[in-house]
Amino acid sequence: MTDLRRPTAPFPGRPLAVALACGLALACGAAAAQDAAATPDAAPALHRLDARTRIGAERVHLPGGERMGLVGLTVLGHVHDEFWAGPGVYGAATGQRGGLFVPGFEGAWSHPFSEWLAVDVGVFAGGGGGANAPVGGGLMLRPHVDLVLRLPGFYMGPTWSQVRFTNGAINSHQFGWMFNFDSNFRFRRADDLREGQPTDGRADGLGFDRIDATLTAERPRHSRLTSGEPMTQTVGLVGLRAERTIEGPLWAGIEAAGAARGGVAGYAEVLGTAGLRWPVLGDRLALGVRGALGLGGGGAIDTGGGLLGKAAAGATLRVTDALGIGAEVGVARALRHGDFTATTASLSLNWQLDVPRGTGFDAHAAPSDATRGEFISGVERYRAGRRDGPARDLEAVVLAYNRFVTPRFYVTGQAHSAFGGGAGAYSVGLFGLGTQWPVAGPVRVGAEALAGAAGGGGVDTRGGELLQARAYADVALSPTVSLRVGGGRVKSVHGSVDAPEIDAAIVFRFGIDRRR
Repeated sequence: MTDLRRPTAPFPGRPLAVALACGLALACGAAAAQDAAATPDAAPALHRLDARTRIGAERVHLPGGERMGLVGLTVLGHVHDEFWAGPGVYGAATGQRGGLFVPGFEGAWSHPFSEWLAVDVGVFAGGGGGANAPVGGGLMLRPHVDLVLRLPGFYMGPTWSQVRFTNGAINSHQFGWMFNFDSNFRFRRADDLREGQPTDGRADGLGFDRIDATLTAERPRHSRLTSGEPMTQTVGLVGLRAERTIEGPLWAGIEAAGAARGGVAGYAEVLGTAGLRWPVLGDRLALGVRGALGLGGGGAIDTGGGLLGKAAAGATLRVTDALGIGAEVGVARALRHGDFTATTASLSLNWQLDVPRGTGFDAHAAPSDATRGEFISGVERYRAGRRDGPARDLEAVVLAYNRFVTPRFYVTGQAHSAFGGGAGAYSVGLFGLGTQWPVAGPVRVGAEALAGAAGGGGVDTRGGELLQARAYADVALSPTVSLRVGGGRVKSVHGSVDAPEIDAAIVFRFGIDRRR
């Protein structure tokens, strides 16, 4: 478990600098804790990376006396001594700017004064915007100082921060409150994995049991757009949900989705979710209910401050031990000063992951071997058509996760958000397939085919559907971290975006145990 004697100092303001700094720090520190040494006949050595999940809230001052409640979620990994680094996202929860999201990266330093008191100092840098907030190009910096009060299992305390959009009109200083929860990330070094080698199931990564790829239709009821006009069109969302079994039928997770249909390009949701799932008809069919709470908005949908709630009921049919299909119906509603209520219907492709933690529907299979995963943080640049003028270059933060299904092929989920080029609030969610092949020594090459939803920031994506194809070269810097550079093409299905793109990223490579 984490202790207070380890955390991070401020990093440079540009997102690329932060991404590289975080990745290089992970290269030095990610494998520092090792539970067991590997032998030729045993599983590869198990490594443990201490982690912290931080949730914070504060009220930001906007021009004209406007107040906006800002909620942040960051996941920081211990990289060295008192230094930490990792990804995060901030979003509007109260006020009038529902739909403002800013993903990015954070570095932090934490110094203890005693067993129960410490101070954290850090900086977050990311790109985003939304809801017509005056964010300029979208680059947000958030330096902060936190007073940490340690309690059993977690800590909390007051925080002082500055939220500044560097070429926008928002520059606010405020106090807030944060909660921090200790955890750890158990993994094996990717280069130590051998195909078919047995494992003991302890390298469970983030601990997620299932991933659902979702298609959702939201039909508005008595809802309005931010212009005041009635909202009548059905919104089509594409998204992902990651779930973890807590105990028996109880599970919890996170989900994110973006609009691909309905003329509301730029609408997005990021929610925490929990539910109950009961097996029926053996272990092949399960019925369940769930609720979700989080942030949503953008695309001119009136979600008020951005706080969004959902409730649903549905069923999952397992087709194989690893794959299933699901369906559910429910309701969604803006909870703070919004004018958005909708009935929802969704279909999902369910993928069972890693090591089971429960009983019944989730526990009949056992871990057998290991597979590779990758966390990617970086930036990209391409020329994007605009709705109100000529095409211009834009720069975007990129966060991605790759999961290998064979030694050479993987599935990927990605989030992109603009921080430069006058496209603040432009965001992209992509899913797809990739392949990766060793060339010589530390060098690998790969390619990806991606599809998803995009919108906001004045970028001309129209309906929101976006396609991207790219190739890349990857050079290992250590057993766990590599540098990746690539390029390809981005094209909106109905809009005028159609341009070559270039990108660079730091990649954290790891192995996790899985079931056959």
